[in-house]
Amino acid sequence: MQLDKKLICLAAVIIGLSLCAGCTNVDQPVGRQLDSVIEWELNEGGKKPKGNSVLVALYLDTEDSKDTTTIAEYRCYNYGNGGYSGIKRVPFGTPWTRWEQVRSNRFKKKIVIDPGPPYKKAKIIVTLIPGEVANLGRIVLEKVEAEGTASIVGAIRDENGKPLGNITVSSNKGVMTTYPEGYYRIDGLGLEVCDLNVTKEGYIPSSAKVSIRNMDKRIIRQNFVLSAQKKIRLRYVISPLEKDDFNSPEAVDGTVKFIVDKNFMPLVAEQTKDKDFSRFIDNVHLKFRVNNGKLTLHNFYAPIFYKRHRSSFEEFETISSVGTLNYNSQHCPPIQEGDIILINGGKISDYTLKILFEEVQQILP
Repeated sequence: MQLDKKLICLAAVIIGLSLCAGCTNVDQPVGRQLDSVIEWELNEGGKKPKGNSVLVALYLDTEDSKDTTTIAEYRCYNYGNGGYSGIKRVPFGTPWTRWEQVRSNRFKKKIVIDPGPPYKKAKIIVTLIPGEVANLGRIVLEKVEAEGTASIVGAIRDENGKPLGNITVSSNKGVMTTYPEGYYRIDGLGLEVCDLNVTKEGYIPSSAKVSIRNMDKRIIRQNFVLSAQKKIRLRYVISPLEKDDFNSPEAVDGTVKFIVDKNFMPLVAEQTKDKDFSRFIDNVHLKFRVNNGKLTLHNFYAPIFYKRHRSSFEEFETISSVGTLNYNSQHCPPIQEGDIILINGGKISDYTLKILFEEVQQILP
């Protein structure tokens, strides 16, 4: 592929941009910088991925030379069905590129660039054609102006709905503790991202980011559910490499114990003696996650596929393979004692795994 091939000059629907995307109406210095980076990606140092891929190029900017915003989040969605290719960080004031994989029936995309308040999101509808380049040019983000301040209020409860008083809530505005009824309030917030962190001894910490993008709502509600730390004992059987067969003589079983005391808790490979199970954990970054008071199984890399059984302990022995799991089974399953989780490593790992959660118990504060 050479740079003189046709660039995609986008007939795009753009929301929140002050300039059209594409190669037209771009400041010449910025245009030359983008051309140089594109040429390098295509012909010199770039590593083009296999399959149908499109190089997306852009240059983020603001009209305010004194602005301190440095990073925005980039997402590329399949138009119409909501799936996206991951979150990437885009720096301001420099050319940026990304290779996007395109399926034969999903050329139309929605690119969303979110710098956070006080700027609007930029939304671009574009058709990505394999073999061509999508040069979005210089994207100037629009700043929102608003008067007054907002407040964040909320309630903090345990897994059973009981209010939790004397909870530490830290934010951009400092540290406070909840009222006996479990309520808190933070005042004096402008157009900003407020980082909230909630902690109490014996409980798994919780956090949230509240983006205040305008002053249409002066009172913003953010509730929390705190979960007590968990003691977990699980039994597993892992298949031989590239063999979905738990009855094979090469399949390995074992038992592992964990204490979950964080929102994201990695399954530490060093705690297991089996090298295949350790390799699987490392490959997919398998974790426990606590979300809204619920314990789930989670992985950093997608897609791997899960299936959950809520049945008798005896069924675990009868499951001989995972089989084919559908696309929707990527969602991280909630866990309770007695659950059986089947995992197919998909494109990330050639192992399959079955897990029995023999014990999931609260460690009471």
